[in-house]
Amino acid sequence: MKITFCGAAGTTTGSQHLLEVNGRRILLDCGLYQGRRKDSYERNLHFRFKPSEIDCVVLSHAHIDHSGNLPNLTRQGFSGNIYTTFATRDLCSIMLVDSAKIQASDCDYLNRKRKRDGLPRVEPLYGQEDAERCLRQFVNIGYGRSMPIADGVEVTFIDAGHILGSAQVVLDIREF
Repeated sequence: MKITFCGAAGTTTGSQHLLEVNGRRILLDCGLYQGRRKDSYERNLHFRFKPSEIDCVVLSHAHIDHSGNLPNLTRQGFSGNIYTTFATRDLCSIMLVDSAKIQASDCDYLNRKRKRDGLPRVEPLYGQEDAERCLRQFVNIGYGRSMPIADGVEVTFIDAGHILGSAQVVLDIREF
């Protein structure tokens, strides 16, 4: 088993932790790094792994620093399931679409500055369609119910009391 901290290590936003076990790659959260617009855009655009090689995502809660880069992950080739609680999925259905609008607004601002500096335009990390496509990959799991998500790996969500739908993530891992 190997875990790689791809975000929220040395910062408090952009949670992304890659777990590799039994030949599977499981991403724990996929949040947006939030900071200065230019820095945030560059950090969020590129992943430290190939999205198409991720087997599934386990999402702890809907805050954007934990969920906000999921549409970009999907846009860049991730096609697996996103496991989370019912309420987290409901909140994400609002928040990720809203985040797409914010991405567009941020790019408009950046592009005005970039035009003055003679730099090429940047595109939003994702659009509303990407957010909606990503939401179709969500698989809802009730609190206290274990579900197999990969060979030798089961997830159970326990109410964390942080926000509606937030969960402590318990992974039962049997390596072989």
